[in-house]
Amino acid sequence: MKRNFAMILAFVMATLPSLSAHAACAIADPAAAAQAFYSGHADFSSQDPIAFKALLTPRLFAALDKEYKCAQGDICAIEADPWTDAQDGSIAKPVAFATTSNAGGKAAVAMTYLFVLDKAHRKQQHATLLLQRASASECWLLDDLKGPRGDSLVQTIEKWFKEYGKGV
Repeated sequence: MKRNFAMILAFVMATLPSLSAHAACAIADPAAAAQAFYSGHADFSSQDPIAFKALLTPRLFAALDKEYKCAQGDICAIEADPWTDAQDGSIAKPVAFATTSNAGGKAAVAMTYLFVLDKAHRKQQHATLLLQRASASECWLLDDLKGPRGDSLVQTIEKWFKEYGKGV
């Protein structure tokens, strides 16, 4: 009996990591995954990306990691809020997320929001979150963000470091 209990316990312990990993990726809808990322990490571009590395593709993580290390007290590649492409202003409700494409492990999600510069200047605009996953059983990972102007955050960071970041 003790041996059977030990075998069952060993099996349960061995399968717990995969069960918890699967439970963490319960969001199958790209729009819901994008909304969850925004809700938990709206200020991701100024935070240490190691804290949410599991939510990023390796390329985006590498770019954000370089940016974070460079930007300690300085302005590096990111000069504006990547969600709004602006240095001033804020995102106001309503904020809506809609999947615009989803095929082959890649998805695009439009985030539509009200951009408020001041009481007199408000306009609706959107950013696009590009997501990837290796298989249907894996988590959606943020691969890139395109602000209202359509510029790729990853490409902007990579280009800046290629041109100006050699001494950083």
